[in-house]
Amino acid sequence: MTLISRPGEPSTALPFMLGDYRITRILGRGGMGVVYRAEHREHAVPVALKTVRASSEVLLAGIRREIHALRRLNHPGIARILDEGFSEGLPYYVMELFEGGTLRSHLGAMSGASLPTSTETAATGEMSETLPAPAAPGERIGFDLPALRARLSMIRRLCAPLAHLHGEGFVHRDLKPENIFIREDGRPVLVDLGIAASFSGAASREELAAEGRVVGSVAYMAPEQLRGELVDARADLYALGCILYECLVGRPPFIGSWAGSIVFQHLNEPPAPPSRYVEGLPEELDWLVLRLLEKRPEARLGYAEDVAHVLDTLGVEGDEREGTPRPRSYLYRPGLEGRAGPLADLGSALDQLRQEQRGQLILLEGESGVGKTRLAMEVALLASRRQVRTVTGQCTLLDMSSLEQGRIAVALHPFRPLLQWVADRCRERGDTEAERLLGNGARWLALYEPALAELPWVRSLPELPVLPPSAAQPRILEALRKAFAALTEEQPVLLVLDDLQWADELSLAFLKTLADRGGEPGLLILGTCRLGETGAELTALLGSPGIRRIALGRLDTVSVGTLVAGMLALRESPAELVDFLADSASGNPFFVAEYLRAAIDEGLLVRDRNGAWKLRWPGAATDRLGRHLLLPHTLAALIERRLSLVGDAGRTLVEHASVLGREFDSALLPTLAGLAEAEVLDGLGELRRRQLIEETASGRLRFVHDRFREIAYGRMALERRRELHLGAAHLLESRFRDVPDLFPELGHHFSQAGLHDKAILYLGHAAERARATYANGEAIRLYQAVLHEMHQAGERLRAILLHEALGDVLSLVGRHEEARSSYAFALEGTAPGKRMDLARLHRKAGKSWETQHAHEAALTAYLTAEKVLGETPSEAAEAWWSEWLQARLDQLAVHYWTARLDVMEELSRDLQPSIERHGTPLQRARFFQVRVQRNLRAERYLVSEETVRFARDYLRASEAAHSPAERAEAECVLACVLLWHGALEEAAARMALTVEQARRTGDVAMEAYGLAYLPQIHRRQGAIEATREAATRSLRAAEAGNMTSYVGAARANLGWVALREGRTDEARSECEAALQLWASTSRVYPFEWMALLPLLQLNGSEGRMAEAARQLERLLQTTQQRLPEPLTSAIRKAQEERMDLQHVLKAAQRAGYL
Repeated sequence: MTLISRPGEPSTALPFMLGDYRITRILGRGGMGVVYRAEHREHAVPVALKTVRASSEVLLAGIRREIHALRRLNHPGIARILDEGFSEGLPYYVMELFEGGTLRSHLGAMSGASLPTSTETAATGEMSETLPAPAAPGERIGFDLPALRARLSMIRRLCAPLAHLHGEGFVHRDLKPENIFIREDGRPVLVDLGIAASFSGAASREELAAEGRVVGSVAYMAPEQLRGELVDARADLYALGCILYECLVGRPPFIGSWAGSIVFQHLNEPPAPPSRYVEGLPEELDWLVLRLLEKRPEARLGYAEDVAHVLDTLGVEGDEREGTPRPRSYLYRPGLEGRAGPLADLGSALDQLRQEQRGQLILLEGESGVGKTRLAMEVALLASRRQVRTVTGQCTLLDMSSLEQGRIAVALHPFRPLLQWVADRCRERGDTEAERLLGNGARWLALYEPALAELPWVRSLPELPVLPPSAAQPRILEALRKAFAALTEEQPVLLVLDDLQWADELSLAFLKTLADRGGEPGLLILGTCRLGETGAELTALLGSPGIRRIALGRLDTVSVGTLVAGMLALRESPAELVDFLADSASGNPFFVAEYLRAAIDEGLLVRDRNGAWKLRWPGAATDRLGRHLLLPHTLAALIERRLSLVGDAGRTLVEHASVLGREFDSALLPTLAGLAEAEVLDGLGELRRRQLIEETASGRLRFVHDRFREIAYGRMALERRRELHLGAAHLLESRFRDVPDLFPELGHHFSQAGLHDKAILYLGHAAERARATYANGEAIRLYQAVLHEMHQAGERLRAILLHEALGDVLSLVGRHEEARSSYAFALEGTAPGKRMDLARLHRKAGKSWETQHAHEAALTAYLTAEKVLGETPSEAAEAWWSEWLQARLDQLAVHYWTARLDVMEELSRDLQPSIERHGTPLQRARFFQVRVQRNLRAERYLVSEETVRFARDYLRASEAAHSPAERAEAECVLACVLLWHGALEEAAARMALTVEQARRTGDVAMEAYGLAYLPQIHRRQGAIEATREAATRSLRAAEAGNMTSYVGAARANLGWVALREGRTDEARSECEAALQLWASTSRVYPFEWMALLPLLQLNGSEGRMAEAARQLERLLQTTQQRLPEPLTSAIRKAQEERMDLQHVLKAAQRAGYL
C-alpha cells in the first residue's frame, strides 16, 4: 500500500465525512484498513487518512498507543502523523499527503517482466508493480558513478530518517521505492508507516507470541519477515539492501514471474554480487550490498548509520543539516548463545511431534533471567515453520504477603488460551464440533473458561452433579485431556507454558497426569520454571519419570562475548567490556542486557558519528573501560538506577502498574494516575522505549521482567502503596465487581489498602469460587487470607464459620492435623448452647481421624458429638435428628472398619426405625449402604437374599435423594451384589448401564470400577467373547487410572479366555501376572480364584501337584470370597484325599467359576 496520490485512480460514492475530515477519494486498501485522500472541514489542505480495524478493545488500545508513539516522531525525513481520532467506533489517523514523485519514479521508466511486490497480491498470483527484467546472461552494464551519484545520494540521505525511526524503537516493515517520497529539493521522506511496529531492541524478556502476520512487499522482505518471525531494524536494512541493489543494477536482487519463486530466493538463494552486472563497480559497494542482504540478521550491518558511513567513504553526498535530531543508540534482542544443545534437542522433539505424533512434557529450568522464555520463544518459531500450531499460556499469581505460602493463582489459568481456541472452533463449526471436542466434559471445562459456558450446545447440557473433590478432579482432568486430544487430531500442537513455578495446583495436577501417561499424542508441552521457587505440587511433577527436564545454566565468557556482539551488531565485542560484563553479570543474560541498556541510558556507551561504539564516562581522558564504569554491581541497584531516569509521567505509571500486577490493562491507568490520555500515552511510550514494559500477544501490557515490577513496588513508601491499592480497588470494583476471576485481585487490593471488611468480602467470595472449581489449595490459602483479615479487624465471631470451612477443605486434601486444629478453633469459639454446631464440629474432627485409620479416636469424637446433642429439642427437631443420625451412621462406619460386625448388627437394628422415620433420603441411602457393606464382609461375598434386599433399598433411597453420584454408586453396588448372589442376567444389565452412564458423565473412576466387574459377570455366564471384550476395555481403563488390583483382574479374566481357547502358555502367563499384581498392593484382593482356578487346572494337567496344593489352600483362606458350598466341599475333599483335582474342577465349572 502507498500513501502517494496517483492520478486516474477510481473513486467510490464520495465525498463523505469521517470525523472532522471530508473524504474525497480512496488511495489504497490493505489488510488493516483503507487509506483516503481527505481534507479537514476547516481548511482545505489535502491529507491522507487511514482507518484501522481491530478485533478487540484491548488490541485497539495497543494500536492507539502505536499511533501516538509514531505521532511523536520528529524528523524531516519521516512523514508526520497529524491527527488521530474515532468515528463510529472506528479509529483513524491522519498523515501528511505527498503528491509527486517517489523513488520508484526517480529510478526511471521501467519495463520488462512483471513482478508481484505485495504479499496481498502474491496470495492470488496477480501482478501489481512492474519491475525490470534481469540482465541477460553475460550482459554487463558499464559503471558510471556520476549517473548513479543521485541515486546513491538518495540512499545516503535515507539513512538518517531510517536511523531515527530505529532509534525510537520502530521498524518500518514495508520499506520499498514506492514508500519513499522524494521532495523537490531531493530529500527522501519515509511514508506509509501504517504497518510500522515497535521492536524489542534489547528485550531481556520475550513475550511468547509465536504466530505473526506476514506484512510487507515480497520483493523487499527479509527472510525472517517472510517466515513470520519477530523482526527488528535489520529487516528494514535488508529492504534497504534490496533498494540499493536496484539502484545499482536496475532491478531488485530477486525477481520472478510469481511471488513464490521470489520468496524461495529470499530464503535460500545467495544474491549475485552487483558487480556481476555492473562493470567497474567498487568493491566497497559490492561488500555493502552483500552485507545488507545476508540471510541471517546477525550477519548484516546493524545500523543505518553504518550504511551511511560506507557511502561517505565513497564520497557520496549526504544531507547533514543543522537541527536534525541525532538518532538514539539502541541494542538488539539477546541471542541464544550457549543454547545450541538444548535448541537442537527441542527441535528433535518438534520433529517427533510432527512426524510421529509423539507427545512429550519438557521443562526448561534455570534461575531468573537465564533465558528460559527466550529459548521457548525460539522453539515456538521453529514450530511455526514445521506447521505445528503453537499456543502459549502464562502462569500468573497474586502476591499475598499475609499468607504463609504467600501466593494465589487462578485455577487452570495457563490452559485458558487453549480452551479459548476450543471455544472458537466450536463457534465456527457448530454443535457437532462442540460434541467432538468437549463430549461429556463440557460442563466441567466451562467452570474455568466462560467462553465455553456461552456455547449453545453447552448451555443445553444438564447441570453438573455435586461431587467431592476426589471424584470431581479426575473428571476435570480427563475432560481437559480429551478436549486437547481431540484438538490435536487435525494438527499437532505445541503448548508453551511460562513460569510454571507460579502455576495453580489443578494445572500442575493435569501436567502430572499427562506425564504419568507418558505424554499425549499430538501435544508437545514446553514449560519454563524458575529454580528455587518449587512448591509441593511442582516438586511432585518434577519427580514424574514422564517429564523431561533441561537445565539452563549461566553463560561462559565466550558466550557472553557472542551475546554482547549480537546486541551491539558487531562481529566481535570489545574484550574489556566482555570481561567486565562476564564478571559483573555472572553469566546471566538478563543481567548482561541490563548492564548494556543502563550504559546506553546514562551515555556511558555511545555510537560515534562513524558508527563505532565508544565507552566513556565523565572526567575520563580515554575510552578505556576497566574499573571506571560507574554502574552498580547488583541487579536490584541497577534496576533502581534505570527507574530513576524515567520521566515524571512514566514514573507515576510504573508505580500504578506495579500495584496492578505483572500484567495489566492500560485502560485503567488514566483514571488511576489522574493523567490526561496524552500524558499516559507519552509515559507508556517512554517505558516501552526503555524496555521496562511491553505489549502482550493479547494487547495488554506487562513488565518486561517481573524484577522490574518487584523493585518499582518495593521502592514506594508504605503509605503510597496503600493509597495506590485503594485507588485500584475502587476502580476495579466499579467495573468488575461481578467477575469471579477478579475476586482475589479485589480482595488483595482492599487488604493492602487496609479496608478489612471489603477484603474479607472479596477474599471470601474468591475462596468459595476456588472451592467450587475444586482448586482446594487456592481455597485454603484464600480462607487463610480471610482469617488474617478478620484477625486484623478483631472479627472473632465471624471467624468461627471460616475456621470450619477451612477445616473442611484441609480434610479434603489430606491435611488432617491442620483440619482438626481448625475445627478446634471453631469449637473453642462456639457457645455451649449451640448444640448442633458443636456436634457437627466434633463429628467432622472424627471423620478426619477415621480417614487416617485412627478408629478409636474417631469413635470417641462421634460419641462426643452424640452426647453434646442431648435430648431432642422442641424446636428445630428435624435438624437435630439429622445431626444425631449422622453421628450414629459415622459410628457404624468405624465398627465396619474395625470388623466389629456384631456391634454393627446390633446398632443397625436399633437405628433402623429412627432412620426410616426421621432420616433424609441421603441418610437412608447411606444406612442401607452400610448394611450392605456389613453383610458383604460377614458373608464373604457369597451374598444372601437379605443383602440383595438391602442393596435394592440402597438404590431406591439414592433415587429419592436426587443425587446422581449416589445413585450411580448404588446401581453399581446392586450389580455387584447380584453377581455374587448368582443373578447374573440382571447383574450384567445393571453393570452395563453403570459403565455407560459413567462414560457419558465422565466419571472415570466409576467406569473403571464397573469395567472391573463386568468381565467377571460374563465369565460366570461362560461368554468367552463378551469376557474378552470387557476385560480388554477394563485393562485399558485400569492402566490409565493406575488401578493395580483391577489391572490384575483384567489379566486374570484374559487368562481364563486363553485357557478356554486352548492357549495354555498365555493363560498361565496372564494368571501368574495377575497374582503378582495383587500381591504388590497393600490390600488383599478377595477374588483371587479368578487366577487360581485356571492355574489349578493347568498345574493338574501338567502334574505340578505341589503348586496345585498351595492354590487349593489359598482358595479357602478367610480373606478370599467364600465359594459355593459344593465347590468348597470339593476343595476340602481334594486336600484330604490327596489331590482329587478333577472333582474340584468339575464343581468349579458347574458353579460357573471355571
